[in-house]
Amino acid sequence: MGISALKILKASILFPHAVALIIIPILVDYNRLKAPTGKLYLEQAYLKAGLNKARLYLIENPYCFSGIRHDYEESWFSVIGVPFDGTTSFRPGSRFAPSSIRLFSTEAETISLDDCIDLEKVPVSDLGDVAVTFNVEEVLNRVETVCGELLGDSKIPVLLGGEHTITLGAVRALKPDLLICFDAHFDYRDEYPQGVKISHATVMRRISESLCRVVHVGVRATCREEVEYAHNRRFLTSKQVLEDFSKASEALKSIVEEASRLYVSVDLDVLDPAYAPGVGNPEACGLSTSMLLKLLDCSITDRLVGMDLVELNPLLDFGGSSTAAAVRILFQAIVKTAREKGLV
Repeated sequence: MGISALKILKASILFPHAVALIIIPILVDYNRLKAPTGKLYLEQAYLKAGLNKARLYLIENPYCFSGIRHDYEESWFSVIGVPFDGTTSFRPGSRFAPSSIRLFSTEAETISLDDCIDLEKVPVSDLGDVAVTFNVEEVLNRVETVCGELLGDSKIPVLLGGEHTITLGAVRALKPDLLICFDAHFDYRDEYPQGVKISHATVMRRISESLCRVVHVGVRATCREEVEYAHNRRFLTSKQVLEDFSKASEALKSIVEEASRLYVSVDLDVLDPAYAPGVGNPEACGLSTSMLLKLLDCSITDRLVGMDLVELNPLLDFGGSSTAAAVRILFQAIVKTAREKGLV
């Protein structure tokens, strides 16, 4: 056994999930990714769709979201991975989440008995991943370009993070007037770390300053600077949700009803670590997965223009429970949106 094989063997014992993300793409049958003509699926999708600058920024991912391919032209939703965690301050690894979510999604059932709508009947195209760099502004510009072209083609972007900073690029393009942010944290710092204006800890401040209204749900951990900034702004804490779910859900419905263009962002750390341990910054006393799904049901309307799920860290998700939760959240959010828009 060579030295490289020994290293892989040791790594597989210490970090089995991470090694799987590296090794499995090597073993994937790439013929499954090809259209009948023999051309790669994404190449065909771009040519058919007429994507302009966006095609320069998108690269293939060996997995397909849900395992079901739909043509871009026929799709209502377009999945885009953004494997970026360049400003992560505690436990990096969310860059691996788009691949992990796709992998788990191929094994997840497409029908939930909560609504009995089959995801297979909802056309969702997977355009691969945004090619990221180490420059956060360049990454955001690329996300903005891709989302802008999808908007022009009347598609609903579904972003797979990556860290929470990517939401800024999507909001710049989609221009919602309300962002519902499910998150344990406000992300309202002005600079983090010192001197850095755009990071995962400042993203919602940048959005709320000039782009749209932000309402947090499930927030529970903060600092003095953020408390001062959040003064007189609407938010629902996890304690409020846990103590009186009915009242919290009704409050959320009334907030969402005011929006003409809605964006929903789910930071997976809104869930309690018992349900989602595989996140970069876990906080105790969070929501359960079923509770979050019910709140999503209250917050998604026919005016939704885009959504994302961020901050999943597969390197810390040894049992896969966090990724499984992420997949179910995305499936239900897509189906709920399709139903609200009268598409199913």
